[in-house]
Amino acid sequence: MAQSKKSVRRADTLAELMGQCDFVSIHAPLTSETRGLIGADAFAAAKRGMILINTARGNIVDVLAIPAAIASGQLAGVGLDVLPQEPPPADHPLIVAWRDPKHSAYNRLILNAHNAFYSVEGLRDMRVKGAEACRRALTGQPLRNVVN
Repeated sequence: MAQSKKSVRRADTLAELMGQCDFVSIHAPLTSETRGLIGADAFAAAKRGMILINTARGNIVDVLAIPAAIASGQLAGVGLDVLPQEPPPADHPLIVAWRDPKHSAYNRLILNAHNAFYSVEGLRDMRVKGAEACRRALTGQPLRNVVN
């Protein structure tokens, strides 16, 4: 069986990136540069049928632009585990579209609470890693995962 050669190319603009990708998964901090970065213009530039996933910060994506992008077919689907306001109000346009069986978003939008880490194992892991970090700091050992 012959293997296909894949290559990685750097996109110079967001529009170029959106136009080339089948999937875009956002993993960025919320900064003045990323606030509202993905919205109607980015969706218009997207490869038709793209799937968007945001597990970063809610305000990076203009969620008000999602229902129209799904309805037009520009986005095939969206997965969000974070929204700009949590919990969102019941009358929020994204929530209204998601709950409406007649809207395309009904079957093509996944909303999840931004707490996917929450489990017995996850809570234990946070306590253990936090205690280990404190021990390392108190005993003068190098700290891991320092973010300045």
